[in-house]
Amino acid sequence: MTSFGFPRFSRLLNAGDYRQVFNGAKIKVSDKHLLILASPNPLSRPRLGLVIAKKNIRLAVHRNRVKRLVRETFRQQDPALPPLDIVVLARRGLGELDNQALHQLLNSSWKRLVKYSRRHLDRPTPT
Repeated sequence: MTSFGFPRFSRLLNAGDYRQVFNGAKIKVSDKHLLILASPNPLSRPRLGLVIAKKNIRLAVHRNRVKRLVRETFRQQDPALPPLDIVVLARRGLGELDNQALHQLLNSSWKRLVKYSRRHLDRPTPT
Protein backbone atom coordinates (compact mmCIF):
# COMPACT_ATOMS: atom_id res chain seq x y z
CA MET A 1 0.00 0.00 0.00
CA THR A 2 1.31 3.43 -0.94
CA SER A 3 1.74 5.95 1.85
CA PHE A 4 0.70 9.51 1.17
CA GLY A 5 2.13 10.94 4.36
CA PHE A 6 4.75 13.64 4.70
CA PRO A 7 7.33 12.00 7.00
CA ARG A 8 9.89 13.87 9.09
CA PHE A 9 12.79 12.82 6.87
CA SER A 10 11.14 14.68 3.95
CA ARG A 11 10.91 18.00 5.82
CA LEU A 12 13.20 20.82 6.79
CA LEU A 13 12.72 20.77 10.54
CA ASN A 14 14.60 23.63 12.17
CA ALA A 15 15.79 27.18 11.60
CA GLY A 16 19.31 26.00 10.75
CA ASP A 17 18.01 23.93 7.85
CA TYR A 18 16.12 26.92 6.46
CA ARG A 19 19.08 29.27 7.03
CA GLN A 20 21.37 26.92 5.12
CA VAL A 21 19.03 27.06 2.11
CA PHE A 22 18.54 30.83 2.27
CA ASN A 23 22.27 31.51 2.59
CA GLY A 24 23.50 28.91 0.12
CA ALA A 25 20.78 28.61 -2.52
CA LYS A 26 22.45 27.33 -5.67
CA ILE A 27 19.18 26.97 -7.59
CA LYS A 28 16.34 29.48 -7.85
CA VAL A 29 13.08 28.91 -9.71
CA SER A 30 10.98 32.04 -9.85
CA ASP A 31 7.46 32.78 -10.99
CA LYS A 32 4.99 35.61 -10.49
CA HIS A 33 3.32 33.77 -7.60
CA LEU A 34 6.10 31.50 -6.34
CA LEU A 35 9.81 31.33 -5.52
CA ILE A 36 11.66 28.06 -5.00
CA LEU A 37 15.14 28.05 -3.47
CA ALA A 38 17.24 24.91 -3.34
CA SER A 39 20.68 23.85 -2.19
CA PRO A 40 22.35 20.44 -2.28
CA ASN A 41 22.18 18.29 0.83
CA PRO A 42 24.39 15.35 1.87
CA LEU A 43 21.39 13.04 2.20
CA SER A 44 20.10 10.69 -0.46
CA ARG A 45 16.67 12.34 -0.71
CA PRO A 46 15.11 15.78 -1.14
CA ARG A 47 13.60 17.69 1.77
CA LEU A 48 10.94 20.38 1.63
CA GLY A 49 10.29 23.51 3.68
CA LEU A 50 7.40 25.95 3.23
CA VAL A 51 7.25 29.70 3.84
CA ILE A 52 3.63 30.73 3.32
CA ALA A 53 3.28 34.18 4.89
CA LYS A 54 0.01 35.62 6.11
CA LYS A 55 1.08 38.86 4.47
CA ASN A 56 0.92 37.23 1.04
CA ILE A 57 -2.02 34.82 1.52
CA ARG A 58 -4.50 36.37 3.91
CA LEU A 59 -6.95 33.60 4.78
CA ALA A 60 -5.81 30.54 6.72
CA VAL A 61 -7.92 28.22 4.54
CA HIS A 62 -6.07 29.48 1.46
CA ARG A 63 -2.65 29.12 3.16
CA ASN A 64 -3.49 25.57 4.25
CA ARG A 65 -4.76 24.65 0.75
CA VAL A 66 -1.56 25.98 -0.83
CA LYS A 67 0.62 24.06 1.65
CA ARG A 68 -1.37 20.88 1.08
CA LEU A 69 -1.02 21.15 -2.72
CA VAL A 70 2.70 21.97 -2.54
CA ARG A 71 3.30 18.89 -0.35
CA GLU A 72 1.16 16.73 -2.65
CA THR A 73 3.01 17.77 -5.82
CA PHE A 74 6.35 17.39 -3.98
CA ARG A 75 5.47 13.78 -3.09
CA GLN A 76 4.53 13.08 -6.70
CA GLN A 77 7.84 14.51 -7.95
CA ASP A 78 9.98 13.01 -5.16
CA PRO A 79 11.53 10.16 -7.19
CA ALA A 80 12.62 12.59 -9.92
CA LEU A 81 14.08 15.18 -7.55
CA PRO A 82 17.80 15.11 -6.74
CA PRO A 83 18.98 15.32 -3.10
CA LEU A 84 18.20 18.97 -2.41
CA ASP A 85 16.93 21.02 0.49
CA ILE A 86 14.06 22.99 -1.03
CA VAL A 87 12.20 26.01 0.34
CA VAL A 88 8.99 27.15 -1.37
CA LEU A 89 8.04 30.78 -0.75
CA ALA A 90 4.58 32.09 -1.61
CA ARG A 91 4.14 35.45 -3.26
CA ARG A 92 1.05 37.61 -3.46
CA GLY A 93 -1.79 36.17 -5.49
CA LEU A 94 -0.88 32.51 -5.03
CA GLY A 95 -3.89 31.95 -2.80
CA GLU A 96 -6.28 33.27 -5.47
CA LEU A 97 -5.30 30.58 -7.99
CA ASP A 98 -7.74 27.68 -8.32
CA ASN A 99 -6.53 24.13 -7.69
CA GLN A 100 -5.97 23.29 -11.37
CA ALA A 101 -3.91 26.43 -12.02
CA LEU A 102 -1.94 25.86 -8.83
CA HIS A 103 -1.21 22.23 -9.81
CA GLN A 104 0.00 23.34 -13.24
CA LEU A 105 2.19 26.07 -11.74
CA LEU A 106 3.72 23.71 -9.19
CA ASN A 107 4.32 20.86 -11.66
CA SER A 108 6.02 23.19 -14.14
CA SER A 109 8.11 24.67 -11.30
CA TRP A 110 9.24 21.20 -10.14
CA LYS A 111 10.22 20.31 -13.72
CA ARG A 112 12.23 23.52 -14.01
CA LEU A 113 13.89 22.77 -10.66
CA VAL A 114 14.94 19.31 -11.89
CA LYS A 115 16.26 20.79 -15.14
CA TYR A 116 18.22 23.55 -13.35
CA SER A 117 19.59 21.13 -10.78
CA ARG A 118 20.98 18.88 -13.50
CA ARG A 119 22.64 21.89 -15.11
CA HIS A 120 24.09 23.37 -11.90
CA LEU A 121 24.88 20.31 -9.81
CA ASP A 122 26.42 18.06 -12.47
CA ARG A 123 28.94 20.74 -13.36
CA PRO A 124 32.34 20.10 -11.76
CA THR A 125 33.41 22.74 -9.27
CA PRO A 126 36.43 24.84 -10.34
CA THR A 127 39.55 24.34 -8.21
